[in-house]
Parts: sequence; structure tokens; C-alpha cells
Amino acid sequence: MKKLLVVFALIFAVSSINAQENGKGKKEGKGKPSPEQRAQKSVDNLDKTVTLSEDQKPKIYDLALTRAKKVDAIREVNKGKKTPEEKEAMKKEIKAAHKEYRDAVKPILTQEQKDKLKAKAKENKAAKGEKKGPKMKNKMEETTKDVSDSELEELIPIED
Repeated sequence: MKKLLVVFALIFAVSSINAQENGKGKKEGKGKPSPEQRAQKSVDNLDKTVTLSEDQKPKIYDLALTRAKKVDAIREVNKGKKTPEEKEAMKKEIKAAHKEYRDAVKPILTQEQKDKLKAKAKENKAAKGEKKGPKMKNKMEETTKDVSDSELEELIPIED
């Protein structure tokens, strides 16, 4: 009986060690994408929404890459800061970098592309309204008539 318990204990120990090693391997494959990958994803998402021209893609990629590197630098500088005030300041800096990117992308887009973005923003706004309760739905129905510039800006992808 004692031998049987020892065998079961060994089997359990070996299987749990094996499970831990398998879990580590999966996490290593995932990681934070590089600034270049995030910039390309931003361009791809915007292209999927508004169909960018071949001239626009490298311009927007450069802007997205600059933004991604800037956000990484902000995060690196603020690494280890724990107070809510410090975190809030970091969020504001990142938000400013995103706004700067969006403001730089707008002039590159044609009016037709901006119209597509506005239509997509209206869809997103209406979809958000459907997820909310009945009181919020009524408020959302009133506001889905037009899309503000800030909502249009939010639609320009900022993958980070």
C-alpha cells in the first residue's frame, strides 16, 4: 500500500512539473509586439476601413511608427511608478501622442475616406447603444444622428 502511494505521488509530481513547463512555453511565444508590428497593424486596420492608396500607406506607417516608439518611450520612463497621479499623468501623455498621430493622419486622408470613417463611427456608436439598457438606448438614438470630430478621431486605429 505504501509503495502504491509513493508511485501515485511521483506520478502527480512529474505531471505537475510537466504542466508548468508547458505553460511557460506558451507564454514565451506571446509578447508585446514591436513598434513596427503595431504600426503595420494600425495601417492595415485603417486600410481595411477606408482603403488607403499606395501613396498614403508609407506616410501613415511612418506616423504610426513614430507614435508607437513615442508611447514605448513614455512607458519606459514611467516604468515602476505606482501612484495614481503618476499613472494618470502617463495616460495623459500617451493620449496626447495618440491625438498627435490622429491629427497628422487626417490631412493625408481624402474627403471620401473621412466620410467612410464617419459612417464607421456611426455604426460603432449605434452598436454601443444596442449593448446598453433601454434608458441608454433612447439617449443613444438621439445622439446617433451625427458624429463629432472626437468620435471620428477615435476610429483612426492606434494599436499599442
